[in-house]
Amino acid sequence: MKNIQSPFSISIALTAAVLLSSCGKQEAVGDVPSSDELAKQADAASKAIRDEEAAASAEGAPVVDSAEMTSYANALRGFSIMVPKNWAIDEAASDDNGQVFNDADSKATLTAGWIENREDADLTAAVKTLEEAGEGMTGDYVNENEYRASGFIEEGSKTAQRILRKPDGTMIRAIVTYPADSAEAVDPLAQQILDSLTLQ
Repeated sequence: MKNIQSPFSISIALTAAVLLSSCGKQEAVGDVPSSDELAKQADAASKAIRDEEAAASAEGAPVVDSAEMTSYANALRGFSIMVPKNWAIDEAASDDNGQVFNDADSKATLTAGWIENREDADLTAAVKTLEEAGEGMTGDYVNENEYRASGFIEEGSKTAQRILRKPDGTMIRAIVTYPADSAEAVDPLAQQILDSLTLQ
């Protein structure tokens, strides 16, 4: 009598053979870096990040951490701007339209406020004054609703300004003025402050 194996037993035998043959296989591990190589790569990545941060600082990155800034928001006129926490409000020069802040250390002053700008008269006058301030002043329209300028306004003084025209035609003007001899420290800070001006 012939010994006939069922298809089921044949499939079990084949599965067992495949499993047994794979047990002896070993994958190549030559491409896996050693712990020393991983540590060197981590050190290199960390150094690259530090170098990028140093380069950013050298190129005029913000000199004040955002934690050292506070927001001045004018809900009535619809704008906000970041101001260093240690800058004091000049109550006598401030009103519902805006505020003036002074820094006792650098002698810098920030004026941020709303202007009616009827038929663009105030914007036109402000731009004309800045453009006629001399060769030490540079300014230009960023777009039809934004004008920026910076430079020397008089002997020993610098300014950086940003003007935003609102959809209703009124405008918000932020001006940072400071002694020219503190420009190295204040220039990037003034840029940071003006960049934070936002319409609400």
